[in-house]
Amino acid sequence: MSSTVMIVEDDPATRRLYRFLLTNSGYTVVEADDGVAALERFAMQACDVIVTDMNMPRMGGIDLVRTLRQKKADVYVIMVTAFGTPDTEKHAYRAGVNEYLTKPFDFEELERRIQSFFARRPDA
Repeated sequence: MSSTVMIVEDDPATRRLYRFLLTNSGYTVVEADDGVAALERFAMQACDVIVTDMNMPRMGGIDLVRTLRQKKADVYVIMVTAFGTPDTEKHAYRAGVNEYLTKPFDFEELERRIQSFFARRPDA
């Protein structure tokens, strides 16, 4: 059973922190620094979960999710943002995200959401 998480984050320090914490939790972690890189990486190596920032250069999280949904990509998406408002949350869900977190958040909350996804999978 695969348990691969892609981190899509333009801040290298935040990306390293997510990678460290998720790897220590037993996940295979792949990384991308924006939505364009994430789409390229996803085409080469599909993953189960994408944790993506909302605001990034070249392509942000909303456009990444829209593109993935247009391509019918079967991936669970958790959007994180430091600029969360009720409107941005609605916008994210309309684009096709599965979960939404506002920074700063407790890493354990992110991990619970990822674990919950894997526990619900039909092949779990």
